[in-house]
Parts: sequence; C-alpha cells; structure tokens
Amino acid sequence: MFVYNEPAMFTDGCLAVSDLHLGISNEISKAGITVPSQAERLAEKLNALKKQTKTDNLIVVGDFKHSIPSISRVEHAEIPAFLRKLEFGEIIIVKGNHDGRIESVIKDMENVRVKKSFALGDFFFTHGHRTAKTEKGTVVMGHNHPGVRFRDRFGAVYIEPCWVRGKIRMNGKDRGLIIMPAFNELSGRVAVNEGRFMGPIATKIRDAHAVLLDGTDLGAIKQIK
Repeated sequence: MFVYNEPAMFTDGCLAVSDLHLGISNEISKAGITVPSQAERLAEKLNALKKQTKTDNLIVVGDFKHSIPSISRVEHAEIPAFLRKLEFGEIIIVKGNHDGRIESVIKDMENVRVKKSFALGDFFFTHGHRTAKTEKGTVVMGHNHPGVRFRDRFGAVYIEPCWVRGKIRMNGKDRGLIIMPAFNELSGRVAVNEGRFMGPIATKIRDAHAVLLDGTDLGAIKQIK
C-alpha cells in the first residue's frame, strides 16, 4: 500500500499523494530565495510512480496548489501545464484549505474532478482541515506534513518525513487513520514527536505511530523523544 521510500500510497488502481503545493516556489522567491518551479519535477516523479505501481488514476489528497485564498498568476499558468504533463487517466483533487477557486483553472479538463472528499474501496480520502464523516474503515488525510524530529550525537537536528498511523472515533466506531507525508519537500515538515497535529480529525488521533518512508516503525509517537 505504501510506496517504499516515497511519500505516496496506492490502492485499487489509484496512486495517492498529498500536499503538492504547486506555486510554493514562487512564494519562496518573493522572500528573496530563488527557487525554480517544481511543477515539471513533480510531474515526472508522479509519472514514474504511476509506472512503478502500475496504477491508472491519481488522487491528490488536498493542497494541490499553494496560494491562499485565491490563485496566483503563476498558478494560473502552472497548474494546467502541470496537469497536461501527467499520464493518468483520471485525476481526483480532494479540496484542501489552499485550493480555493481551483475549479476555475481546471474547468476545461475532462479527466480532472474536484471533490470535498473521495471514497475508494475501504478508504476515505479527505484533506483534514475540516470535519468529515464516513462509514469506511480507514480515513486517509494530509494537511499535517508529518515528520519526526531527530537530534544526532553531534547536536545536529533534522526532520525526517513520516507516515502517521492511528485510530479515530467516527460515527460511533473506531476507524483507522493514516496521515500522509507531504509530496512536495518545499512545503516543509512538522515534527509530530513534539505533539503537533492540525485539524479537527488529526487532533483526535489515538495510538499514533510514526512510520518512516522506508517502512521503519518508530513506535508510539508519545514515546519518541
């Protein structure tokens, strides 16, 4: 289900990623740091993962773009060009808090659909910035950009991206909860072992474990120092 060493998962013929934040490089450039557009690199990476996982369709679990609340001039050009580079049959964009007015940019693309949430098999995909209800067994969300903060013996500090797996009570039943790592490295990481979760779903997680991209289960997050 999880793609080894990649912030992506797949199920039922669909590849799923979260938090692309297209246009973030332009935002960083405004702060005085020149960063090239990430659109082509991300598109190539997604197409390579499509072939690796033998999937047909793509689910982006929110924050497809970066600007809030509207769409920047760069995103107006970058988003359609990015989507045309993708080799997927159908593309589902689960709307995140950064995705305001995204429908206006993709209205002429017949293979792209925008949804508040999306169910596939026993999985329920939602970005995680608002409440949601489902009867599916596992909720999959993004929004948090999870990582684990490490300090080595020399005092260097770094944050490794991770998956978070746990449980949540929804509709009177316990359901599995998966919090996806951000696909775009430039969007940053939040250290979950410092007790940081965002959104009405993630803040209610129980029995949370951190799993690195190579599959290493670090155990219960509350015990990771």
